Amino acid sequence: MQNSLLVGIDGGGTHSTAVAAYPDGRIAAVTEGGGLNFHTSGVDAVRSRMESMVEALCHRCGAKAAQVCVGTAALDAPADEATLARFCGGLFSKEQLDLQSDAYIALMGFTMGNPGVIVICGTGSMLLMLDDKGDQRVAGGWGYLLGDFGSGYALAHDGLLAVIDASEGIGPKTAISADALQYFGAAAPRLIIDRIYAPDTTPADIAGFARYVLTRAQENDAVAYEIVSRNMKRLALSAAKLIESAPKANRVGLYGGIFRHSDLARGIFSKSLQSLSPGAVICNPDYPPELGALIHLFKKNGTLTDEVLIRMKSTYQEVLHERN
Repeated sequence: MQNSLLVGIDGGGTHSTAVAAYPDGRIAAVTEGGGLNFHTSGVDAVRSRMESMVEALCHRCGAKAAQVCVGTAALDAPADEATLARFCGGLFSKEQLDLQSDAYIALMGFTMGNPGVIVICGTGSMLLMLDDKGDQRVAGGWGYLLGDFGSGYALAHDGLLAVIDASEGIGPKTAISADALQYFGAAAPRLIIDRIYAPDTTPADIAGFARYVLTRAQENDAVAYEIVSRNMKRLALSAAKLIESAPKANRVGLYGGIFRHSDLARGIFSKSLQSLSPGAVICNPDYPPELGALIHLFKKNGTLTDEVLIRMKSTYQEVLHERN
């Protein structure tokens, strides 16, 4: 058994996936943990979760972690020295730990370090471009208060505004009014207020309402359709502007629950982007973000080959199958 591991971690806001690989690309083990957004969970909690996942992988494999790459929603770019230092000194050394944005590792799982754009659309949304010089450029990702267009939170928020307008007679009636009452467990629209502002209600809780907006849009509810269309077109505009600044980065990968679960959202985005940027090629990423973090490490070490990529993909599926 090889005695060193490369570890890649996709650190989401509420859930994380960690994967360990041997130097030849074979996936050794997978584990899961809590969210790694240190802006919301705090540095101490996030460091503890990171260490627990890496320790679990090492124990399972009977090996040590030589390098660890973590993609977290708390970052827009690679961590600076001060941020990195806050997570080192315990299990991790500065030479061992590599902190990146979650968008970057998703991008690496799509382009393997070549030019391209990743569009992430889940509870939040964000776009990241890697140009032909290797430079990164971010769009979106302003957070739920400032507007993550196309995100689950944005769709839910706009849906709730439409419910308010309908209840006050200043907007058209919509089927999502009844959906909102059901989702938030309210007998009347104004009683939704108590749920929205409850201390334990999180942005993710509110974003969950987006699935009703997407379903009604698919059913041709005019209000819901307009909400989805407006958000996807705005997201496409951001992607087109990124491509305009670096035409060689015209491969666009779509990632996240909104695109995965809504053909309508994906279709509107794709049509809008191709009208704005005819040269755009829209694709699905071949590797999930946790493997994107590993790809980053292999590329950083100069050991990324086609054989490593093939081995990584096939053995990851085997490990996941064994876990299920």
